[in-house]
Amino acid sequence: MQASYGRLSCAPIRHQITVAVQKSTISWDDLLTLSTLMRTGSYSACARELDITHATAIRRIRRLESALGNPVATRADGTFALTAAGRNALVAARQMEQSADRLLREIEGAASGVSGVVRVAATSAMGAHFLTPRLPALYAANPDVEVRLELDNRVASLARRRAHIAVRLGRPQEDTMVAQRAGTVHFGLYAPAGMPAATAQASETPLCGLLDEGFTLPEVEWPRALERRFAFQSNSLLAVAEAVRCGLGVALLPHYLAADDPGLTLVRGVPEVVREIWLAYPVEFRGASRFRPVIDWLAETLSNCP
Repeated sequence: MQASYGRLSCAPIRHQITVAVQKSTISWDDLLTLSTLMRTGSYSACARELDITHATAIRRIRRLESALGNPVATRADGTFALTAAGRNALVAARQMEQSADRLLREIEGAASGVSGVVRVAATSAMGAHFLTPRLPALYAANPDVEVRLELDNRVASLARRRAHIAVRLGRPQEDTMVAQRAGTVHFGLYAPAGMPAATAQASETPLCGLLDEGFTLPEVEWPRALERRFAFQSNSLLAVAEAVRCGLGVALLPHYLAADDPGLTLVRGVPEVVREIWLAYPVEFRGASRFRPVIDWLAETLSNCP
């Protein structure tokens, strides 16, 4: 008996299954924009620092939020507050910034020869009135160096590589920076030229002084302790000196700014008010031939600050 078997077809069943996976890509530009926004506090200031448009700064933050799937910051009363996602993104951004800056400093510090651009940050009065007139001595010895002096009345910062060397009126706190003591600023009470000392020290003679911007500075606190009327205040020592020169009142001024000014007269020294001068620069620049002449010139020049 011959058995007959039916054939079972086992042809493969082909089902194509497509899984859609959304791939999120985080751009370094977007992280950098977040870090800059949180440091500067506004889209306008962020855009200026990064040399982009206001709209581009906003667009980058929106793109970062889209990649993360969450907002990075909220804004109330003109102040940004990071969300949990924003805090995580900022940590990553700052780490990337530090790594990139360290690499660039190593490259700049390894360059040979005494030439090229050296950016120095200082306060307006110190940079414009004291350092700039003394630059010819540096240039005479190093003709291929170009100093770019960034003047700002706030704390001179090395953030975002805006400066290679900062002149600070206080000891630098950054762990990654060399802190080099350079000199001391001394102060005196100055009046317009020709004003009698008795008049200058009279309680009814008004003061000119620096604005209180939330920092505890001896040159701000000392005049306030006199409990005299202020006729003029500014965030610039240059403006305060000009106000005294014009006869608006008397002021506490650093000797380097006022001692040789024919429009001002020293009423008396104020030895209890002093400011230390420090240089701050990355450790990678300590022995760099490109920066050493400028560092040495700054140290010598500032050591002679009156």
